[in-house]
Amino acid sequence: MPKVFGVYTARFPFLDSRETKIRPVIVVSKPQGLHKVIAIVPVSSRSVREDVDVTINGWSNAGLLKPSIARVHRLTSMLQADLIAELGVLSQKEIQTLQASLRKFLNL
Repeated sequence: MPKVFGVYTARFPFLDSRETKIRPVIVVSKPQGLHKVIAIVPVSSRSVREDVDVTINGWSNAGLLKPSIARVHRLTSMLQADLIAELGVLSQKEIQTLQASLRKFLNL
């Protein structure tokens, strides 16, 4: 079972085709249902961010190759089977920041 707030590589589908690309993601839920669907936040090294997106200051400790942003505004779901490998985990402070941002994004 994937770790909640773990950073993983995953097969990420393109929106306009059947192709996938390997992208880093942060798992933000436990697997649910028969198909083991998980909620994930995509990670990007692009510096453009929305107000709910979170800068990952400890990017190297999280197993990322370069400075990255958790793209909370792109929250989505995928099959657990599409996870490839665990890269690392976020620090406790980054987990708290990400949780607050998810609450803000979801109006909770």
